[in-house]
Order: sequence, then structure tokens, then C-alpha cells
Amino acid sequence: MLKKVEFAEEATHEFRESVRWYESRAEGLGLRFSDELDSTLERIRLNPSLYRRVAGDIRRIQMNRFPYSVFYATEGDTLVVLRIFNNKRKPLQW
Repeated sequence: MLKKVEFAEEATHEFRESVRWYESRAEGLGLRFSDELDSTLERIRLNPSLYRRVAGDIRRIQMNRFPYSVFYATEGDTLVVLRIFNNKRKPLQW
């Protein structure tokens, strides 16, 4: 099990923008997005090698309730979140 979680700068930006966007659509929806991300990160922490490898050591997991994928890598006991990607964007953008 991975003990630490770190966010790359791009992932931090994508997370904040997504929370802002959802919150502007409905009060509390940004918080639900944040909670879903926490749940997704916990799934990764419990079994990081379970999810599909997409490039080198980078893996991808689909969030359950939102159209987003989390791209991540592991470094020792650390989960490094690289991107929080909106699946409705063109795939080449990630």
C-alpha cells in the first residue's frame, strides 16, 4: 500500500479548475467531485498495479461518478498524480 500522495503541478491545476467548474453548476457538486477523487486515490493506494499501464510506468484509472481519468505513477511508497483528465477532451491532449 502506498503511504504518500503527491500531485504534479498540472494535476493540482486540473483538480482546482474541475472543482470550480462543478461548483458553478450546482452547489456541493464540487465537493462531490473532490470526494470521488479521494475515493479513486484510495483505490489506487490499495492496489496501484491493478490499473492499465498507458505509457512506460504511467497508469490510468477511470473515476466512477465523473467523466475523468487519473493518470499516475508510483515512486517508492508515493503515489504521484500526474493528471486529472476530463475524458470529454481529445485524447491527444493528455
